[in-house]
Amino acid sequence: MSEANVEIARRAWDAWGRGDLDGILAVCTEDVVFGTTHMRDWPEPEYRGHDGVRRFLAEWLEVWDGFEVGVDELISAPDGRVVSLFWQRGKGRHSGLSMDVHWATVTSTRGDRLGRIEVYDDRAEALKAVGLSK
Repeated sequence: MSEANVEIARRAWDAWGRGDLDGILAVCTEDVVFGTTHMRDWPEPEYRGHDGVRRFLAEWLEVWDGFEVGVDELISAPDGRVVSLFWQRGKGRHSGLSMDVHWATVTSTRGDRLGRIEVYDDRAEALKAVGLSK
């Protein structure tokens, strides 16, 4: 099961890298929860459903110019969740400052879809959340 969950996460990241929002949503349950409580200074704690994910991603992309994203590693946790260690870079649309962030997500699946996505701005915290350390 864990390899299947890693593959689901990989499909979501591949879609995000292509800018394919429908491709991301295709691997999410209709009632997916996108959690942002582990992101410092993000105003909303979570987004629900496909509309919520669309809204978060639109708000997120509004912050960036020259946005790039990539995945360093996908790690299967003992409980079936998947930790994605990823990076994003670009320039702040309003500040003009270069940004290069290294974050993580922890995803949970229901069936063959993502049911919960938690974003962490601290990779060590994400690994600890699933009982791993790096």
